[in-house]
Amino acid sequence: MLLFTIGILGCKHPEPESYLIPEGFKGRVNIIFNQPNGASPLYDHGRRLYRVPASGILMTRFNDEYGFVNHQYYYADVNGNEKILPIFRHTFNKDGTIKWIIKNRFEVGIFLDGTSGEYGPQNIKYQEFIVSDSASLNSFFTPQYRNDFTNLLQKTLRTNFNVDTISSK
Repeated sequence: MLLFTIGILGCKHPEPESYLIPEGFKGRVNIIFNQPNGASPLYDHGRRLYRVPASGILMTRFNDEYGFVNHQYYYADVNGNEKILPIFRHTFNKDGTIKWIIKNRFEVGIFLDGTSGEYGPQNIKYQEFIVSDSASLNSFFTPQYRNDFTNLLQKTLRTNFNVDTISSK
């Protein structure tokens, strides 16, 4: 019990985060941290607030933080109405593949919550997740979609990096 308590107290607990995603958006989302020309930090009720643009790529001045983060995701319409999006969890099959725990394969929610890494030799810190339903999730892993998204990232970041230089944390 003592080790459990020490483990919990020793874990980092970064600021809680809320994400406002344009209603109807489906695809990869990247939050690019530590960008001097990025969006100014916003807070709502003590939570970092990220307003994701239609491109799915948000450049922010917020610093990257790691640890157990409380994430909340919302679809937001043009009138400011918000609808919470569920975070889908997964288990691993015996062969190492992922099994998503989903009741309705057409319900839109968040996949790969908590994914983060760095782009290129510049060590550009990012966080990524996918907004989708289970029925169309695989379309965001095709070589064409990944290539198009990488090109959009490179254009947005104004730098080139090879896909093989992307690392995850």
